[in-house]
Parts: sequence; C-alpha cells; structure tokens
Amino acid sequence: MARTRRPRPIRPTFRLLIAMAACGTAAVLGLITACGSPAGTANASSDNRKLTILWPADPIDLSTDDGFGLQMLSGTIERLAVYDALIALTPSAGLEYRLATALDSTDGRTWTLRLRPGVRFSDGTPLDAAAVRDNWTQLADPARRSPSAGTAQRIGALDVVDAVTLRITLKQPDNQFPRLVAQTPLTFIGSPAAMRAKGSAFRTAPVGAGAFTVREWLRNDHVTLVRNPESTQRASLDTIVVRTIPDETQRYNTLLSGGGDIAFSANLRTGRTATAAGLVNQRALSDGGLNLLFNVTTAPFDDLRARQAVAHALDPEALNKTLFDGTATVPATFLREQSPFHSAVALPTPNRQRAQALFDELAAQGEPVRFTIVTPLNFSNVAEWVQSQLDGFRNVQVKVDAMAQTLPILKGAFQATLTGTPRFVDPYPQLALNLGTGGPNNYGRFSDARFDTALRDGQQARDTAGRTKAYETAQRIIAERLPLAGPLYRLPGQYLHQRAAFDGELPILNDGVLDITRLSKAG
Repeated sequence: MARTRRPRPIRPTFRLLIAMAACGTAAVLGLITACGSPAGTANASSDNRKLTILWPADPIDLSTDDGFGLQMLSGTIERLAVYDALIALTPSAGLEYRLATALDSTDGRTWTLRLRPGVRFSDGTPLDAAAVRDNWTQLADPARRSPSAGTAQRIGALDVVDAVTLRITLKQPDNQFPRLVAQTPLTFIGSPAAMRAKGSAFRTAPVGAGAFTVREWLRNDHVTLVRNPESTQRASLDTIVVRTIPDETQRYNTLLSGGGDIAFSANLRTGRTATAAGLVNQRALSDGGLNLLFNVTTAPFDDLRARQAVAHALDPEALNKTLFDGTATVPATFLREQSPFHSAVALPTPNRQRAQALFDELAAQGEPVRFTIVTPLNFSNVAEWVQSQLDGFRNVQVKVDAMAQTLPILKGAFQATLTGTPRFVDPYPQLALNLGTGGPNNYGRFSDARFDTALRDGQQARDTAGRTKAYETAQRIIAERLPLAGPLYRLPGQYLHQRAAFDGELPILNDGVLDITRLSKAG
C-alpha cells in the first residue's frame, strides 16, 4: 500500500533556496528565472517561442484513441496540438468547428460533414473525407478492441461524397451527434497512411494535421512538440515541452524556480498558495466535480447500503474547511446553477446517525465495510481526509493507495477511487460514457435501465427544455442509486503562471483543455 502525505505550504525560506539553486545552474538547466531576481521572475532574454508546461501525469499513449476525447485529462493537450480537432466544445457548451466547417442533419440520422479544404497531415497526405472515413472505420473495428469502439459503432455507413464532404448514416437517430464528435475520439483524425505504416508505433509517434508534431517522448519525463510546417494552424510558438511531475509540491516549486511557464493543478490549496505568491491562477470549472466513485460490482459497494453509509458519513463542508480554508465550491446539485440544464435535484446530505446505523446493519450480517481508495497523487490529501472521517465510525475500515497513474487499476479490480470524472459542460455524452451501462469509461460498472433511458431522452431531445427534463430524471437516479459519493467539491482545472507572461487569458476549450495551438507569450 502506497501512502502519500498531502502537500504542505511551501515556506518562504525554501522558495529562496530554490531560487538560489536555480541561479547557480541556469545556464545548464535552461531555466527562465533571472539570477538576482525574485523566484519565478521571467527573463526577458529567454526564448519567447518555447513553452514548458508542467503536468501531473504521463499520457497513456498519443494515438487518436485512448478512450477519451477532448477533455481535461493527461495527453489531451498533446493530442490537440498534434491532431487539432474536427469539432470542439467551448466552456459555455457551444460548438466550435475547427478542421470541420459544418455537421448538419434534417432527421438526426443522416448527417453531412464538411471539412476545410486544403488541410494536410504532417506527412503531406490530405485530411479529406476519405481520411475521416478510414479513422472512424478503424475505431469501430471489433478486432482492434478500441475503448471507443462502441461510440464509433453507432455509425452505420460512411460515404465519401467528395474530397471535403462525408455522408454519415447512423444506426439510430442522434440529434446531438455533433456534441458526440466534439467530446470523443471521433474528433481526432490521424493520417491513415501513417497508421498503416507505423502500426503500434503510431501510439508514440502520431501523425496529424495539427500545429505541432512529436519530436521526442521520454516516458514519465517529457513530451517535446515542434511546429508542423504542413499545418494551416499558424501557432505562435516553435516548441512546446510537456513535463511530467506527479508530485504536487515539486511541480509547484519547479514553476516558482523557473523550470516551467505553466503548471497545472487540481489542488485548491496549491491554487491559493500560488495566488498569495503573486502568480496568476486561471481556473476552469465544470459540472460534476471530485467524486468518490464506487465499484458497484464488488464488495462492499455491490450493496447499496454500503454506498449510502459512506455518502451520508462524508461532510463536504467539513472537507472544505479542513483542507481548503472554506474556499472550495461545495455543490448542492450535480449540475451547476449556471448550466442550461440545471435542476434543483439535491445531493445526499451528511447524516451521521443514518451512516452509523447502516454500518452496524451490514456488520451484523457479517459484512463490515472494508475498502481501499485508489487515488491519484493530486487527491491523496482528500483520500486521507475521507479515511480520517470514516475512522470516526464503527464497523468501517479504509485504506488509501495513492499513485501517479490510476487508470490501469481502474480497468481492473478496485473498490473505490477519487476521480474528477464525470465532469462536463454538457451532459451528453459524458454521463453515458462514464455512468451509462457499458460505457467505455464506466469503471464503476454502474448499470440502471431508467438512467439509460433518461440519457437517451436527453440525447434525442431537440430543445433545451426537453434535455433539462431528461437530465433532471438522470440526476434523481444518481442521488438514489449512488454510483458515487459527491461531488465533494467542484473540481477546478487550475493553470498557474507568472503574471503578464501571456497575452490575455489562456485559451481554454470544453471543461478546461488548454489550447496550446492558440497560445502566445507576452513580448
């Protein structure tokens, strides 16, 4: 069992030592901190066309498909840089057409995709209608066992009309199909020629039509991206390095010492520390948040009473006060009040008496609640808080297993995990992918026929009112059946950087994806 202490506030003396060390080795390490200046002050003479991003976890791979689309997850910003996207979702849940110019239908079943003309992959081959057809056909091929096969298999036929026009016939009508494309791997298109030539090597040396190509990928250390001369997307940067630093404190200290331009953090305390130090903390919020996800197919959480007991035992307001000094946003509903689909469906509330009664009831039947929380390092402090809270009850025992990368574990056996999914700015298709029966990212194996029906109703509704009604039903079922406890708090994506280092706000897509293809440094 791995245990990790939560990051402690960084002492000013420690910051000074880091700054002094950086000044002594700046020439060797290529740091951008100016010797004799306060820690983290940008050096105007440094290369302004290179960007270093500090990220908490290494990508699984960089192919067009790891089971996720354009969401704020490890590997997404690299994919966006390499492939760009047919369609993206904006933070306000609007559609942004990028490599595509339109995706239209009159009946929800037959759709016409139109592409920007003249787009080429970095190997010189065209990104045309045939390339999209070939990509989607590969995703759907059962022999490839793609995590997104089920999504691509919704397509019945793909017909190339001309170089920039693809006719898509779905097996069943889907009035929200453009949103499906925008948030799943369907939006990432790779070179079919490179896929055939490279085989499995395409996962680490992908070929797309985005603004950048992969020069180097050193596992668990960094990915180096360089400008793609074939791209029609004219990025202002020449080189982007995405460094993997799993430890929260080390990642933050590396930013302070000049070892990076932007550091990502989902830890609210780190965000507060950065703001106090004079850094910019640009936050991206979405629906959902940080959840304790249950595996409902294995003990103890195959019993609804165990899920209810844990949900009632946890007090998010107490967590907020203890870990974040009351600065977190603790939700009362699964969807934010700002969501166009918001409904006043209350989340389960803390109830110590009810929780203890359920723990006692299960123990009396010979089924005391014992489980391990698998958690990313970023959320180890929250996992330990959950552990400490449950230690105050009888007949429940909790262990914490903190690790840099939880995804391989979630694809196998686990009991509970802290996760930021599902988080979304539009419920479709994320609720279905993460909580729907057979969803590719439904690691907790939750299944409820009524929930699936509600999600289909939201998918087929043509207006906001119809979708809102459907998702109100879905939220009621979540609160009743408890595939997860939470959200414990709204989970912000935080991008920390030096003030005045960039021209305006950082460009963000969907639930917090940093669009590095449109990023420019000040000066």
